Amino acid sequence: MKYDALVVGSGIGGMESALKLGDMGYKVLVVEKEPSVGGKMILLSKVFPTLDCASCISTPKMAATIHHPNIDVLTYAEVEGIRGDGNGGGYHAKIKQKPKFIDEAACTGCRQCEMACNVAVPDEYNADMVSRRAAFIAFPQAVPKKAIISREGVSPCTYECPAGIKAHGYVARVRSGEYDQAFDLVLETTPLVGSLGRACYAPCEGECTRGELEGPLPIRRLKRFIADERYGQAEPKAVEKPEQNGKKVAVVGSGPAGLTAAWQLARKGYGVKIFEAAPTPGGMLSMGIPAYRLPNAVVADDVANVAAIGVEIATDTRVDDVAALKADGFDAVLVATGTHKAVQLRVPGEELEGIQSALTFLADVKLGKQVDLAGKKVLVVGGGNVAIDAARTARRLGAASVDQASLECCDEMPAHDFEVEEAKAEGITLHDGWGVNHFTGNGRVETAVLKVCSCVFNPEGKFAPEYDESKKQTVACEVVIVAAGMGADTESFGLETNGDRTLKADPGTLQTAVPHIFAAGDVVTGPTMITTAVGQGRRAAFMIDRYLQGAQLDPSAFDETLPIADKTNVLARQDVYDRREPFESPAAIRAAPDDFDETEAPMTEEEAFLGAARCLDCGVCSECHACVDACPADCIDFSMREEEIEVDVDAVVLATGFRLFPADAKPEYGYGTFKNVITGMQMDRLLAPTRPFNAVVRPGDGKVPDRIGFIMCTGSRDAQVGNPLCSRICCMYSVKHNQLIMGALPLADVTVHYMDVRAVGKGYDEFYKQAKDMGSLFIKGRVAKITEKDNGDLVVRYEDIEGDGGIVEAEYDMVVLAVGVQPNTEAAGLFEDGALGLDDYFYVGEADEDLDPGRTNLPGVFVAGSASGVKDIPDSILHAGAAVAQAAAHIEKARVAGEAGVLEAAKVKVTS
Repeated sequence: MKYDALVVGSGIGGMESALKLGDMGYKVLVVEKEPSVGGKMILLSKVFPTLDCASCISTPKMAATIHHPNIDVLTYAEVEGIRGDGNGGGYHAKIKQKPKFIDEAACTGCRQCEMACNVAVPDEYNADMVSRRAAFIAFPQAVPKKAIISREGVSPCTYECPAGIKAHGYVARVRSGEYDQAFDLVLETTPLVGSLGRACYAPCEGECTRGELEGPLPIRRLKRFIADERYGQAEPKAVEKPEQNGKKVAVVGSGPAGLTAAWQLARKGYGVKIFEAAPTPGGMLSMGIPAYRLPNAVVADDVANVAAIGVEIATDTRVDDVAALKADGFDAVLVATGTHKAVQLRVPGEELEGIQSALTFLADVKLGKQVDLAGKKVLVVGGGNVAIDAARTARRLGAASVDQASLECCDEMPAHDFEVEEAKAEGITLHDGWGVNHFTGNGRVETAVLKVCSCVFNPEGKFAPEYDESKKQTVACEVVIVAAGMGADTESFGLETNGDRTLKADPGTLQTAVPHIFAAGDVVTGPTMITTAVGQGRRAAFMIDRYLQGAQLDPSAFDETLPIADKTNVLARQDVYDRREPFESPAAIRAAPDDFDETEAPMTEEEAFLGAARCLDCGVCSECHACVDACPADCIDFSMREEEIEVDVDAVVLATGFRLFPADAKPEYGYGTFKNVITGMQMDRLLAPTRPFNAVVRPGDGKVPDRIGFIMCTGSRDAQVGNPLCSRICCMYSVKHNQLIMGALPLADVTVHYMDVRAVGKGYDEFYKQAKDMGSLFIKGRVAKITEKDNGDLVVRYEDIEGDGGIVEAEYDMVVLAVGVQPNTEAAGLFEDGALGLDDYFYVGEADEDLDPGRTNLPGVFVAGSASGVKDIPDSILHAGAAVAQAAAHIEKARVAGEAGVLEAAKVKVTS
């Protein structure tokens, strides 16, 4: 794109520059990094010395800038770099358009998203005195008045979830008491809300930023809480059935991957039928995980979600020839049969009666078959979670003793640590670091001879156990339950397999060598966690949908997420955190359990709220979709990503403004420590018609202040903080505050501590004298320190120069720091070729600020307003006019030079 001029910044100087250039007929691009044009002026209460309304002056210019036919405006965008075009005739600029996650064309500015949003962050447009929402309109006078959603990456809990569940989102919904909506948010990913709330091993909690403080949130248990709430309703909310699209998909297997894929495809309107070889759907959920961890009723409730959306589930129906399903009218097939084939030990005596696989044992128990272990000695072989489940199940069936042999030592066992500890507490004897040498018995197993395992894996990390044959022990046993591993049963499918007999499928698309057949879950990956299988099911459904719609199978299009939010940055948002102890609810463990009651108690509503309230909102936006539910224009778009825009321009006008001095750089004044020490900008917001509070109150406790003190020259004329210049405007904006306070709080006492007062503009001296006549007390002398009393009042210690010269203390309800102004050094970093010249104080340098104002050391680059030095509003407007005159002259010269070049080229062509 080509423009005559690029204006960087849209404060009063930038808007004035753009409007003047636009009125001259030039095409102008304005780039503003904030969501609205207007700069700092629009946030002021009044302007000095006339006390005219700042908004009344700014908003017409803001609207004119946005709607001018010759001006294009990019808000919430930043110029990343500017370089010469190589011909000496202009500049090439790269601009980063940050995602707003709102379709601006559709947004009406109704603020429904803002009112629905449940994430609060400091409101920078109210000087951080109050909170705004993650979905927000910057301020009431914003132009354009469009919403934006703040996102600082994906929260670590959400990012870590293999299933793709928006953990931060449902936590935020629970925090707001919106349990149904929290449940529905999980349903967007998978129907297995109750099962995951109990049986997931919660990798999200391991990444929770709150874990860096006193401990992570109970994220998994909050999922169980919302499932219990939904399933406990007398009439649970009905699942909405989508309109059918006429295409059919067969899903072979009803484990977590198959159920999730079926759910996702049905939501898109496909006719889905699940074929399950077992007598009940659910896979390992219904046949592998013991009821004390995952009751059958919960799995049934989850499966009911799938059936309710229209998925047909055929149990006791084994499919051997998946390719033949095409002839049955299915347009695509997903194989998600898991890993239900037990791995054998391959040791002598394994054929003896009484030895069985853990998978068969657990399935029999979960399906209600009669399994008699009463009074028997049981040995479980294996060190994983399945082995632990088998051992604890045997204990509940009345076994006289349960021993467990694991190749790995206790701290290296694949089973989760808490499961191992709970198993020990229930009376299971662990033989860690021992493997089976052989079994003995006369037709039925009687003993197991174990030998020490000295090494489980070889240096390459492959399973290759080594044993010390000289160290053995014998364990008496009548029943042996083997949990040596799980494999895929794929021989009959006729599909290409890997060496471990898992199906070979593209890792990104999950498509097999047969185009209409896809495979997902453990049958592809080998044994994994439930959440990983769920994530595979989601991916498969996404790819099958694209395949059937004729779209490209692009792995990068699935779950395209923002980068993970940085934990260090999250914790740096606050200096101090209140300690909020994590909710502890240890499992109800008994030494000899005799039933399958759940060991983990449900959360109460209070516990759920307190657990969710500890969330730090790492990514700011929680992706809870409350805004999506509330938006009447359907304009929320979380798929938006950063865009790079490149433009060519003849001239550049830098109107990047100034920065306010950070008041906490003067720690002796207590800003950031004492809540009732505020800055001049915060005072302006307290006095503005769009103030954050209903009255002028001090932020610490909402008290109306009776005694207000001002400290001038905070961070200006101060070599100790690197800002030796006088900031010029601080005196007058403090005098403005004085007059406005005496209008808003006529009984308040206002005192100004100053070194001297600079009143050099038209009417400024009269303005200052008027404030004194109205009752403001001006005390000359430097302030040394501010301290705070228990009630929040402040004690100012200062030198009284005009009095007796001694050190005096004065007490105030609130203290306002008249912070100085600093240069905005961002402008210098914009130029890739050749440095932009700065003056001695790091403002953008001018060739001659008196005789050649606005011109920088770079041809075609000009500076407007306070980017070149501190200026009040009238001076900024005048200076912008000078910069525009320079820029217009340069643009015309470029045009003339361009036309001359064209004519010269034409002459050469004619001559030749």
